[in-house]
Amino acid sequence: MNNKAHWGIMGLGVMGTSLSRNLGRNGVSLALYNRNLKRSEEKVAEQRIQSYPELKNALAYEELVPFINAIETPRKLLLMLPAGEVTDHVLKELIPLLDRGDVVIDGGNSHYETTDKRAAHFKDIGIRFLGMGVSGGKEGALRGPSLMLGGDPDAYLLVEKDLQSIAAKNKKNDPCCGYVGRGGAGHFVKMVHNGIEYAEMQLIAEVFEIALSDPEISIQKLQKIFEEWQNTQSQNYLLSITSEILQYQENGVPFIELIEDKASNKGTGAWASSSGAQLGSPNSLMTAALHSRFTSFLKQERVSLAKHFDLPKRTQNISLTHLKKTYDLSRWINHHQGFEMIRVAANQYQWEIELSKIASLWSEGCIIKSSLMCQLIEDFTKFPNLLEIPTFKTLLNQGEKDWENLMVQSLKQHVSTPCISGAWNYFRAMTQENSSANLIQAQRDFFGRHGFHRVDLSDGLLHHGPWAK
Repeated sequence: MNNKAHWGIMGLGVMGTSLSRNLGRNGVSLALYNRNLKRSEEKVAEQRIQSYPELKNALAYEELVPFINAIETPRKLLLMLPAGEVTDHVLKELIPLLDRGDVVIDGGNSHYETTDKRAAHFKDIGIRFLGMGVSGGKEGALRGPSLMLGGDPDAYLLVEKDLQSIAAKNKKNDPCCGYVGRGGAGHFVKMVHNGIEYAEMQLIAEVFEIALSDPEISIQKLQKIFEEWQNTQSQNYLLSITSEILQYQENGVPFIELIEDKASNKGTGAWASSSGAQLGSPNSLMTAALHSRFTSFLKQERVSLAKHFDLPKRTQNISLTHLKKTYDLSRWINHHQGFEMIRVAANQYQWEIELSKIASLWSEGCIIKSSLMCQLIEDFTKFPNLLEIPTFKTLLNQGEKDWENLMVQSLKQHVSTPCISGAWNYFRAMTQENSSANLIQAQRDFFGRHGFHRVDLSDGLLHHGPWAK
């Protein structure tokens, strides 16, 4: 009788534990491994098995060799470890213990270029490797995450059934789990997801600050407004949790007012911003959101400078209609930039990615799930990008003036809106036939003899200006 486990899970932190419980609940037999560190991490796997009924039949290990031997072949091994040196170290320890054809899945937040290199190395030694982006947080991992996989396509076929069984299901009952391309494609898609997430959070923060600059709008009233928006095309997960957050009070004080205004980041936002620059794909909103977090963290400097530049907040009524239309249009631009990053990367790295499929993966189980994402599943089968979708054109026709008026109001209120104004600037730049970039080309040629193309010639050659004599 074969009593070996179907899967092995390494790393039993929050996400590793939640995914293990999800797999166990769906009938997958497991071997669980967590390192043994005296006085900090001891008998972790045993504790998890004792704590959660879903894991009652799992096997617990603190040593690698018996753990690996407890998994049926070809082994399916999921690593839920911190990205970087920890994952590198564990992979080196694993290689001598594995057999050809075994499947190793990195479910951490690894950089997609690192995943690409690992996939190539494992292919050379005959071990199948997948990089898996996981979104949804602790509850998503437990109840149904969004899973984005890249790497060896044959390896995906071996794990597809089990992973789809634990993934979130969207309104069409399709699992939010899929293979998106070779090498680091899965982690790239997850990275872009996080970049969109950064900008979505910043947009809500900007709406929050603009609204509260109106003396007639309290936090309690804004909470109700966000709750009402959830019944419209503005509906999304981040807006829903914001509405819930604003309900909490402590001793009669809105709890949000007790939180220091310093926003942290874990690095994926920086990866997304720099990757857009490397690809030449404009991602100004996620970059603005990242830099807003950097600025927020300079609390001491901000407090000091505020004393030198006393700019009292002006008070005027804010149009909630303008605010909502601005929010909707800015979100549309954010999603457009994110999906365009994926399109550009797919062309460069030769990943066969369908944007409709990505929208489906993100329609449930993840942090950026929304009614807009559900709509894009169908829209991407008919239109090449978000700016050509009729719904956006209708939103624009109804709200462009309101968008502009709201930005004017925010300026008068002395409220910084890097993502809202960034969305407007990007849209205006992308929809003007002629720009001022000809002057930049002239400047580059003047000081660096870089050359330019002439609009009155079709020879495709680089020319120089009359100053280049």
